Amino acid sequence: MKYLLYCVFRQESDDPPPAPGTCVVAAHGLTAVVSPVEETSAAPSVASLLAYEKVVEAIHGARSVIPLRYGCLMESEPAIVRWLEDHRQEYLALLSRLHGLTEMGIRVLCAARRGSLRESCLPPGAAYLASLRRRYSAADGFAPEEAQLADRIAGSLSGCYTEQRREISPADQGRLVSLYFLTPRSSVECFRHKARQIRPPGGAKLLLSGPWPPYNFAASSG
Repeated sequence: MKYLLYCVFRQESDDPPPAPGTCVVAAHGLTAVVSPVEETSAAPSVASLLAYEKVVEAIHGARSVIPLRYGCLMESEPAIVRWLEDHRQEYLALLSRLHGLTEMGIRVLCAARRGSLRESCLPPGAAYLASLRRRYSAADGFAPEEAQLADRIAGSLSGCYTEQRREISPADQGRLVSLYFLTPRSSVECFRHKARQIRPPGGAKLLLSGPWPPYNFAASSG
């Protein structure tokens, strides 16, 4: 039997009752929400992942949390206590940084860029390979126009967030620009209002999401 970890928050006298199937382990000023699980090599079901996220979201709705990605396991309750002790200073500092904040997200699907005239003259097989090279050449970094778009969006939301993260990834119909913003809970409506005023470039689609537990900011700033 192992323990699946959901999140960590500051230990308080009014710690919320655990969700069905979960329990809490409190030590060293911190509380971890966990659930006993049987060890298995099988991939988690969609239902299991959704249930996990709902537990974290419910706790995040009531207090500041450090959310953990699905799959963090501990061998025993004593191991959890030792883990809380080992990371006590780091987690307390992180909880102070995340206090009163939530995560908002914006994704922009940028249409694939057209191939050059030179590529259009290539045989079909070579043209296909060229298009793949073009698509993945910047998979680990932003193209100039994508970076400019991310900067423009972040600028449009100025005053509504304290930190931001951004990433780029290939998608079936182009490339996906994902932006994450650490936002005061009191600024969520302002963030939404400003985000709805953003007009992405032609051919692009914008999706606004949140508020969410701050998964993309759940690491020490150092």
